[in-house]
Amino acid sequence: MRPDLIDQHIAAMTTASSNLLRQMRDEGLRYRVIVRPEDTATMHVHVHQLTPEIAERIHRCLSGIGMRVDVLEE
Repeated sequence: MRPDLIDQHIAAMTTASSNLLRQMRDEGLRYRVIVRPEDTATMHVHVHQLTPEIAERIHRCLSGIGMRVDVLEE
């Protein structure tokens, strides 16, 4: 894939995930979304004070976006 397309893909997926996680962010969720250029098939969501319930909500919220979702404690 061309480098400019990789950058566009990362930007689009980061924006889409932020839109999907907006309600949780409004509830106080603190997180970072990372999509690495060498692995654009996986979205890494680093969450402050991660609990199993929050991880499950994130997985449900981001299901169907066409990427693997890796939720980690920050």
